[in-house]
Amino acid sequence: MSFLAAVVVMSALYALMASGFVVIYRASRVLNFAYGDVILLFGYLASTLVELIGSKAISPSLIILFAGFFFGLVIYVLLIKPMAGQPAYSTIILTVALGILMQAFSILTWRGQVKSIPLAWRAYVTLPGGIRLSSTEIIIIITAIIYFIGLFSFYQFSKIGRQMRGTAENPLLASQRSVNIYFVTGLAWAISIFSASLTAILFGANFGVSIFMGHTALKAFAVALVGGLDSLGGAIPAAFLVALAELTANTYINPRLANTIPFIIMIIILLTRPWGFFGTEEEIERV
Repeated sequence: MSFLAAVVVMSALYALMASGFVVIYRASRVLNFAYGDVILLFGYLASTLVELIGSKAISPSLIILFAGFFFGLVIYVLLIKPMAGQPAYSTIILTVALGILMQAFSILTWRGQVKSIPLAWRAYVTLPGGIRLSSTEIIIIITAIIYFIGLFSFYQFSKIGRQMRGTAENPLLASQRSVNIYFVTGLAWAISIFSASLTAILFGANFGVSIFMGHTALKAFAVALVGGLDSLGGAIPAAFLVALAELTANTYINPRLANTIPFIIMIIILLTRPWGFFGTEEEIERV
């Protein structure tokens, strides 16, 4: 049961990370390869704010989440929007360059140190069945549930959310219906980077902040591909599948193999069902 609890915690983190890839791709058909480096940067920023403001991470976390949302808007306005009309690969290469710059800044500033982000308190709870979870792991699971319920509700019931869905399906038709596609795309980038900052806080609180956080985000990219790049709901079962396979390999086979498992699954899916389990088949032509 403890093994299953670990799978649920890891899948919650993977689903949160993968949602950032999906939200941006649905809105702008761009693969944001700077995403992992954004998580790295905000993880270090969060740990530094905790050191400056106090031992509890609530106030620093709120600052980081707000900064993440604003940073997403800034990236879109300054870098992505001017690339409108250019080939998709140009924007993708731009995100790669942005990621390299952010990674270099993080390494030069914090010199690869391992940091921690304490979330209020650290206690352990024993659940029925002998499942033992830390308070941080419980916060991760609850936060992931609330985040996805909020995101699904936003897309389903709000006017802006419906406009984002319409823009994702047909940008030209949406613009002809007076939808400000630049606004909704910028909002998608803001939500995505907000997700990255949220993941940075939760991941750093549970595992610590280090330069290896970017590698974890690459696993989340594999999750997004397995679930379907245009399917937000697909990220949840895909995250569970990848986390289950990875932790099974880590526990029962070889820890060195575990880090490759998400990418092995990704390759298998790309060869057999390249649009992912829940993605739209024709979407693969736009990748």
